Formats: sequence, C-alpha cells, structure tokens
Amino acid sequence: MADIVLLARGISRAFGGFKAVDGVDLDVLQGEIHAMIGPNGAGKTTCFNLLTGNLALTSGSIHLRGEKISGLAMDEIARRGVVRSYQISSIFPDFTVLNNVRFALQRKRGANLDFWRSERVLDSLDDRAMELLSDLGLEDAANQRAGDLSYGRKRALEIATTLALDPAVLLLDEPTSGMGREDIGRVVDIIRRAAKGRTILMVEHNLPVVSGLCDRVTVLARGQVIARGNYDEVARDARVIEAYLGSSHA
Repeated sequence: MADIVLLARGISRAFGGFKAVDGVDLDVLQGEIHAMIGPNGAGKTTCFNLLTGNLALTSGSIHLRGEKISGLAMDEIARRGVVRSYQISSIFPDFTVLNNVRFALQRKRGANLDFWRSERVLDSLDDRAMELLSDLGLEDAANQRAGDLSYGRKRALEIATTLALDPAVLLLDEPTSGMGREDIGRVVDIIRRAAKGRTILMVEHNLPVVSGLCDRVTVLARGQVIARGNYDEVARDARVIEAYLGSSHA
C-alpha cells in the first residue's frame, strides 16, 4: 500500500452536548485524490477545520508523515504542509496573475514584505511562477489583471497560489460549488493537473465529479464514517444509500 501522508485517528469535536465529528478515522495516501462526502450536516467541513487547526480537537490525533500535528497552531500546520486553499489563496484582483503567484512564492520564502521592496526579488521567481501557471493552463493570462478572470480561472489562480507553498496535502473545500457545467469541467481538469505528483483531499457535493475524479472516498453521516473505498464500492453501500435517501446529490 502507498504511504499514508495524512492520518487521523478518533478525531472528535463537541459543541456542548452535540458531537459534530465523532471518532473519525482517515487515511490519505501519497499521490491520491481522496474525497470526503456526505449529506448536509455530516461533519465534513468540521473535519476540514480539525485537520487544518481551525478548530481544536475534543479528542483524537492527527499525524502528517508520521509526525503529530494536532494541537499545533493553524499557521504552523500550514507550514508543515497541510494547506487549505482558501486560507492562503485570496487573490489580489488589481495585480496581474503572474504577480499573484509571485506573491505566494514569497510567502513560502517566509519574507512577507520582500515583494513590496524589491522588484528584482520578484523577478527571480518568474520561472517557478510561470511553471505553476502553465501546469494549470493559465500561462496565457500571466499579464492579465487577476480581477478580470472568469470565475473558473480565478479558482485556477487560487489553486496555483496554494501550490506555490508546495503542500504535502492540498485540501479543497467544494471546489466546484456554484459553478455551471463549463466551469465545473474546467476546474476538474485543473484539479487533475494539480494532482500530478501531489496529494489532494477534497470535500465535494457533486457526486459525478467525485466519481470521475477521485481515487478513494470516505463517507460521513452524523459526524461518523459510514463507508470508505472507491466510488463504486461506497455507492453500493446500504448505509450510504440510506444516508442520502431523500437528499439531492446529482
């Protein structure tokens, strides 16, 4: 079996007497696209918040490449390599697409203010920035104002700025939410490109996207794991069918 990059054991989060996440185990393997799915209120977003340190665990533990990261601050977990796209990928709409990626590369260097002081420093990052833009199909927009991009291409730029931090695990929270069919197809292609040589964990409500994109799936309901496996396996599971009964998941 491939190496486990991100491992969670018995993670729980209680709000008063309500357990939003209740004893969840999760294994994310090196190089896979892993989906976390479930009906509304299943605990998916809370799980993401626990994995990234946005919320503290009530119980359980989380390890990245064998090292415990639960209990660390959110920014330290991101530095260790568990990066959630929206945490670091807010684009600067009035700057070019290229500059947005160069700014993100500056963050990886740990020099938060370099880019305001030295154009020469930013120029030295052009090769890597253009490589990331090419990977995600944005090289033709390098000199375009970021705010003028279409919604789908803005999401591509957000992913590019996230990948600039070279994360061990990239977490994507509903990457196709609110999109039309054309943008969904574009973002699915972007995720496939981003996944080459990388590990992705995503929450996604669009089950056809999950079916066509993801290697393995973990299904949550009422804060607990009810099934795991490839998409065909979990789609046939009686507990999954029951959890989705009466809900829209097309």
